[in-house]
Amino acid sequence: MNQMLPDDPTKDTDRSRSILAIVVCVALYAGYTEYLKRKYPDYMKPRETAQETVAPEAGAAATAPAAQPGATATTAPGQTAPSATSPALPAIPALDPVQLVLESDDFVVQLDQTQSAINSVRIKKFKDRIGEGAQPVEVLDSPLIVQGFVGDQPQSAASAIQTGVFAAKRNDNTVILSRQEGPWLIEQSFEAKADSYNLATNVRFTNTSTQPQALHGGTLLSQTISTVVAGSSSILPGSPTEKPRLVANVKDSDQFIFTEKFCEDDGAKELNVNNQEVRFVGFDRHYFLAAFVPEITKTSLKSWVGGTQAASKTQCPVSMLVHQDFGTVNAGATVTMKLDTFIGPKVSELLKKRSLYLVDTLDRGWFDVLAEPLLLAIKGFESVLKNFGLAIILLTVLLKVLFYPLTKKAATSAHKMKKFNPEMQRLRERYKDDPRTQQQEVMRFMAAHKLNPMQGCLPILPQIPVFLAFYRVLSSAIELRHAPFFGWIQDLSVADPYFVTPLLLGVGMFLQQKLTPMAGVDKTQEKVMLAMPLIFTVMMLTLPAGMVLYMLANTVMSIAQQQWLNRKLTREMT
Repeated sequence: MNQMLPDDPTKDTDRSRSILAIVVCVALYAGYTEYLKRKYPDYMKPRETAQETVAPEAGAAATAPAAQPGATATTAPGQTAPSATSPALPAIPALDPVQLVLESDDFVVQLDQTQSAINSVRIKKFKDRIGEGAQPVEVLDSPLIVQGFVGDQPQSAASAIQTGVFAAKRNDNTVILSRQEGPWLIEQSFEAKADSYNLATNVRFTNTSTQPQALHGGTLLSQTISTVVAGSSSILPGSPTEKPRLVANVKDSDQFIFTEKFCEDDGAKELNVNNQEVRFVGFDRHYFLAAFVPEITKTSLKSWVGGTQAASKTQCPVSMLVHQDFGTVNAGATVTMKLDTFIGPKVSELLKKRSLYLVDTLDRGWFDVLAEPLLLAIKGFESVLKNFGLAIILLTVLLKVLFYPLTKKAATSAHKMKKFNPEMQRLRERYKDDPRTQQQEVMRFMAAHKLNPMQGCLPILPQIPVFLAFYRVLSSAIELRHAPFFGWIQDLSVADPYFVTPLLLGVGMFLQQKLTPMAGVDKTQEKVMLAMPLIFTVMMLTLPAGMVLYMLANTVMSIAQQQWLNRKLTREMT
């Protein structure tokens, strides 16, 4: 009677490890997805398209008439109307609607006299969609109130804003809105300058009394921002950088750089920065930015999110107060808070021109040092090829050439492993009853023949940071917004609408797996490896088409290199 041989314990160990690795990967993916769901609760909801108001043409009426005595004033979203016991407001002559429109080569700005707000900013060189009916893109989610304010509490300011009380006048390309508050004449001026999306915003306080007055005040910025994540799906969440958010940069403070999570908290909340260097504050809308850079560096900043109501799931009322202590202002004297304002596209060169700190809003993650050169290379190739898709492919080819020494070393190691694999299998069979001795003998054999299975990972390691840097660039670079490739791919910054490139990528990765030597890999591990193309295909379905194009070009180049190296090394080792 033949005695059955016991199962190879090393195969059971490898199989267990493979299964454990799969379970761990699935658990990590599920856990990370659940974390993103909690952090970005709206990411699985369809994107809501805000209604946009086109800037009025010449002669078109756009603004509401000024409030009449005793009339009820309307309030901005998230703000409280004046008390019923407040005295009636005086009638203020309304400026002609055409005079409330400021225009430069970059944008068209529409102001609102009734609440000292920037109602609309339309960027001329960027459209809101592709194809017919496209309009200049709107930067703001809602009217952006810009008011001079006496005091230092933004939550009080949000409830104290009144409408219909601003006198208005225009000088050339400057509109000045003013009101009287106690002894102070407060004037907000908006000037559309010709240089790089500059809407200079200044607030002047004039002491109209006959006595010196102490002044603590500044500029109140108030807006209701959307919290809807753009480009989300039920398979993968949209990038957090796509969420419109409140942004600021304060020296020596890391709590107030990006505060998208701030709007998701239930109820109102406040953040304070006292007498520090406030480099900029503003509202980030993924591809576009409205940022205010104080001229006086030593200022204070307070942010009040929620105002008099809790932030909703899709709308978040925000008030920011950039303020300072002006000391004592003599009778008849004027003090000014100047804000250098950038309202436009997040193009690196434009942001650096205005302030080096504004580049932080690009938020390209840990691999920013790689992301910037990659973007410069893509833009350089596009200037010659006139197609960003071709530029991505060309850059991918150059990266494969750059990493060729690592690829060759990995292929050489794989072929050596394949050559000596029969002898290692005999060692494993000889010591199958003694796993410890088996491992020692195999390691001794590998050291004697200079075999290192880890060298097969060498080409993958440097590609991981490049992959992540590419993802951040393609998700945030406005240069790729609405950039076409060929055929059905008319926008490289969004997913392939027909999933053609992700499916081609899956097929390519499967072929690459079959063509890559996998010496020493048992059947279970081989099946796990063959499942990876399917996993990657699912992951790529909702990534930007430019990202998938990079992966597809990389896979095709890898197959070509692998085939060439296989033939070359087979000849050399036989």
